[in-house]
Order: sequence, then C-alpha cells, then structure tokens
Amino acid sequence: MSDHYSLDLKEIHRALRKVQRNFDLINKKLHVRRDPLEDIIIENMLLGYEYVDRLLQRRISLLNRRAYHHILELNLIVLCGVDPRVRKEFRQHVVATTDRFYEQKDCNIGHLGKWYHEHRKQSAWKRAAGVYILHLSQPQLFFEGNHRTGALIMSHILASDGKPPFVLRVNNAEAYFNPSTLAKLTRKGVVTNLWKLPKIRKKFAQFLKNQGSQKFLNSLTNK
Repeated sequence: MSDHYSLDLKEIHRALRKVQRNFDLINKKLHVRRDPLEDIIIENMLLGYEYVDRLLQRRISLLNRRAYHHILELNLIVLCGVDPRVRKEFRQHVVATTDRFYEQKDCNIGHLGKWYHEHRKQSAWKRAAGVYILHLSQPQLFFEGNHRTGALIMSHILASDGKPPFVLRVNNAEAYFNPSTLAKLTRKGVVTNLWKLPKIRKKFAQFLKNQGSQKFLNSLTNK
C-alpha cells in the first residue's frame, strides 16, 4: 500500500471566497497594497487547483524536465482560464510567455528545475519555499501571475509529499503577501543569492510549515 493525495477543492473554494469578502481589511495591513480579488481571479485559481489535483492523481512531478509544460499551463490558466476562445485572443501573450519561460537568461524553468534537483533531499516546505522565492525574485519567471502560479506550484510540491497545500486564507494572507513582496523586490545576483534570498527562503519555509491546514488535503490509499 502507498499513500497519495488529492486536494479538497470545496474547502479551497470556500477559503478563497472568504479572503475575497475580507480583502479590503487584509489590504490595509499589507506593506504594498494589492488589486482587489475579482471573481475571474478566484475562478481561474480554482481551475488551477483543479489542474494541480489532476497532476497529483497522475503522480506527476512538476519539476521533472518532461513535466515543465505543466507549469507553463498553470500560468496560462490563472491568467486566461481554459476557454480556447480566450486563449486565442491572448495568442501573442501566450507565445511571448512561452519564450520567456524556456529562454529567459537569468530565470527560466531550467534554473528552477536545477535548483529543485540540487535540493531534492530537503523537506517539502524548504523545496516549495525555495522554488517560490526563486520564481518570484527579479527577473520573475513569468510576465504576470507569478504569485498565483507560484502558490499552485508550492501546493503541488507540498501535497505530493503529504503536506497541506498552500491556500490563501484570511489568517495567513498578511504573512504570505509581505515576504512575497520582499522577494519580488529583490534582484537575483551573487550577493542576494548567497545571503538575502536564503534568509527569505528560510523564513518562508517556516511560514509554510506553520500555516498548513489538513482540511485542504485528502489522503487516498492505493493497494
């Protein structure tokens, strides 16, 4: 027997809607104010979690080179959803994002995959935090949607290891957004890679460990 996991999509939906209802109060506490959580953002995030859940069922490792395209798809989902007509409208953006994803000089998916492989023996919280901070610091992996895509990648890394996925909630929003902003404002480089980014990663890994809620994860057992 071996355990694998699925996401509780209803609980995730409930949590995101609660954040949406309380976002004005949350925003006042943030170091940098964020745009309102419109319905389309919530709906696309839920589509993203559904995609992550399907990947979990198929036991796919996102940071395996053969699975990189799934990370690109997560970014397109949070920005454009899954409607082919919308994707067609944003065709130029899709092409440019794809080029950036694979070819950007200082941060492409190859860099994330290399980092993940080198740290594969670390805890899921450390691996999730490391990929997220590397993804989010400048230059970012994507043109847009880096926070949302990063949240989904972290959720997959954590849930694959039996840890609760990251889900934005009223009681973790401030502790999530403020270090995320710090990472976003930090540029990759020799000094930051050796000192600043590791400090941010360490604190963020502890945050992920402390804030996890088992209600977002279902354990399944295969014989």
